[in-house]
This record gives sequence, structure tokens and C-alpha cells, in this order.
Amino acid sequence: MRLPLIPLPREVVVTGPKTVLDGKSPVTVTDAPKLPEEAYELTVRNGAAVIAASSDAGVFYADQTLQQLKSVCGGRCSEMVIRDAPELPYRGFLIDSCRHFYGVEEIKRLIDAAAMFKLNRFHWHLTDDQGWRIESKRYPLLTAVGGRRSNSLFGGVNENREHTGFFTQEQIREIVAYCAARCIEVVPEIEMPGHFTAAVAAYPFLGCTGEPMEPEQKEGIFPNVLCVGNDDAVAFVRNVLDEVTELFPGMYIHIGGDEAPRTRWRHCEKCAAKMKRLGLQDFDALQGSFMKEIAAYLKTKGRTAITWNESLKGNMLSPSDAAVQRWMDRKGLCLDFAENGGRLIESDFYHYYFDYPYGMTPLKKTFAYDPFGDCADAVTGVEGALWTEFVRTFDDLCEKLFPRLLAVAERGWSGYPSRSYRDFTYAVHMLLPLLQAAGIPTLPPNRWDPDVRSRVREVPAFFKGSLTPDFFRQALGNIK
Repeated sequence: MRLPLIPLPREVVVTGPKTVLDGKSPVTVTDAPKLPEEAYELTVRNGAAVIAASSDAGVFYADQTLQQLKSVCGGRCSEMVIRDAPELPYRGFLIDSCRHFYGVEEIKRLIDAAAMFKLNRFHWHLTDDQGWRIESKRYPLLTAVGGRRSNSLFGGVNENREHTGFFTQEQIREIVAYCAARCIEVVPEIEMPGHFTAAVAAYPFLGCTGEPMEPEQKEGIFPNVLCVGNDDAVAFVRNVLDEVTELFPGMYIHIGGDEAPRTRWRHCEKCAAKMKRLGLQDFDALQGSFMKEIAAYLKTKGRTAITWNESLKGNMLSPSDAAVQRWMDRKGLCLDFAENGGRLIESDFYHYYFDYPYGMTPLKKTFAYDPFGDCADAVTGVEGALWTEFVRTFDDLCEKLFPRLLAVAERGWSGYPSRSYRDFTYAVHMLLPLLQAAGIPTLPPNRWDPDVRSRVREVPAFFKGSLTPDFFRQALGNIK
């Protein structure tokens, strides 16, 4: 039976005629210790529902299925048994709070929406060149200086206003608890050694030059990285992570590792001395050594680091050090990592990055993507990412995420395509009222899949002439 639910349950067996299923239907929960942690069995019979599960997560996911079922069945549905369990243990969504800042209540609305579709990891990008958004009791200037910029010029648009904001430790604990009640683990990201300008602006000794600066105001990759040759700067990172691990009790801490220019390191005596002392041959190895050191430090605290795939360039990270998030791996380093037992989280730029227009990444393109690809056995998770350089309003953020994030939720839970795109979009249509009731604006259906002519216009307009022919071809993909 093909129910219009997202994700599609693994097994649905109709057992009887139509029965009442609405908000007054009684629900009973029973313990089923033999079921896997996130699995559940949902039985609808005689106007009542019975949930069997071995954990709170299983009960929660059964209830999400039940709420969807009530929404789409109009108060009556066939008696049935649904048996369900996820394909992947990590099913995530990323929100960047650095470039444009959204507050506690808006973050909670996004969490509610993600939980409806059984996503279980909230990757929270909290530090970057343009803003430091997490309070540090030990280093208050991180938010006092690094958490404010005098203007925003993303995409050449002058917002002509100061941009400030950060989450207090009390607010962070509130959001962590809010997520936990919805079976979502928060994965904080403290970006290093690149995307570090806001921290260097707050504490100039963290950079190689020691020069004063301000947080960046526009998009880009900037040279003011962490001075990894400075023992005091590395100690600073460990101290910050001590606070972070106190705030976030989950298994994973994301430590970034992408887009770290070597410009400052090339002219830094401290970095040169560290390379000589450790016998490192190049700057890729310098970064790799640093990331390995930080991952090892997190391991002493019972945590697992996640890094972006660029951290593999130095060939220093082993599978025991960290999981790797693949977003754009032109050199195939993730394949080597996977073949040696590494774990991968798939966030392919051309399919799972949602800050770009639907002309570049239509819903159909996201739905059709196979995240298992060349590293099927190593893939432990999928994640849809929403960076906010060009996302200035909460409504725009929601429309960029939804409904594309639902396709990620579908793949992370159900695995390989088990339904047609037509069947999937029908389910999306049926479930839009649940999102709207949660205060989540969604993109109108007539804009989910622009025609080829519209896409060819929209993608260059968004990138404003910065596209290479190869990037343009990959951005459009093969979806007609």
C-alpha cells in the first residue's frame, strides 16, 4: 500500500476495513525490546492505535507517522500495520546562523518541521568569518566583537545596517533540550582553522599577523585563518571546545576544516617552526596534523569529530579520528578514506545545498540523487545544508529548505528510491498543511521544478557571471 507519507514506511499491511482515525483516537504504547532503537510498529484497528517500540525514539517516530496518517486520511483510514526502521543512523539538516542570524523561536520552528520527517541531527553552524554566534564565558569578546559586523554586503547587496546576535549558553541549553525531546541530536560546528576571521577580530593573537581586523561583511574565502603554529592559539581552541562539550552532550562535534587558505601560514615563523618540528612537508599536512590533534582531543572527552572533506588532503586523518562530511570532493579522497573504514556523511553541493535557487537544484534533482554512490558501505548519514549568505529573511530560508529537505529525509530513512517522483510529490502536497500549521512557509508547487529554459536563465543570474562552463553544466545537472 502506497501511503502519502514522508518518509515512506518500509512495510504497510492492510488488515481490515476503514476505521475512524482522528485526534480523539486512543493511542497505546507497548514495549518491544527486540526492535532496533529507532524502529517501530504501528497498528491501527477499531478506531485506536497501538505503538510498539524499544525506545523513546521509536515511539516518537511512530507518533510522527500517526500524525501524518491522521492529516492525510481525512479522519478515516484502513485498518493496518506499519513496520518501519531507518536506513541510516544520521539524518541531518544544517542551519548557518553566522551570515544571517535567526533567533530561538525561529530555530525551534525549523526543528519542529524537521522532526515531523524523522530527521535526527541538527548541524548548527555557529562560527564563521562573518560572525561568532555562541557565547563563551571564558572569551567574552568572541561575541562582543566577533558577534557583530557593521554592515552586510552579500551578493553585492548593501543592507546598510549593523548585524548582531548570538545565542547565550542558557539559550543553547534550551534548544538542545528542545531537540532532545524530539529525538534530535545537536551537532555544533566550531569552524577551524579557516573561516576564522570573527575569532581573530576578537582576539588578534589567534591569527598569524596579530593585526586588528573586523568580521567580514560579504561572502567568500578569507586569509585570516587560525595560526596553527601558535601553541597559545591551539590552547584557545581546546578551551573553547571544553565549553562546547559542556553545552552539547551529543556524540558529534563538527570542527570544520574546509576552505582554509595558506596565505598567512606561508609567511608565519611559528607555522614554519611547527612544520619543521613535526617533519611536515607541506601546508596540507600542517592542517591535517592540526585537525588530527583536535579530533584526538575531542576523543579524550568521549566525542567524535566531524570534518569537511578538505581535511583529508594532508592524509593525516584516520577513520578512528573522525567522520568526514563530503560536499565537493574533486580528488576522490573520500573514496580512499571509505576504503580504509572511514565513515561519510553525504551533503553533495549540487544536490543537497539548499541556499541556491531551485533553478540550480530543483526538487526532482534532489530527490533523484543517490547519496550512496561509490562509497555505499561507508555512508553513515545524509544532510541537507542551508547556508545563509544570500538568505535574508526567515520566509526565504523556509522556502529554500522546504520541500527539498523532505527529499533528504526520504533518502536517509528509506534508503534507495522506493517510490516514484510522482508518488513523492503527491505525498508532499498532502503534507503541506502540517508544515503550514507549524509556521513554515513553503515554496509554491509551481516553482519546485522550473523548466529548462527558466533554469538556464536563473542560474547565471544568481551567480552574476562568476560561473565556469563546467560548473554551469554540473549546476544544471541531467534533470530535464
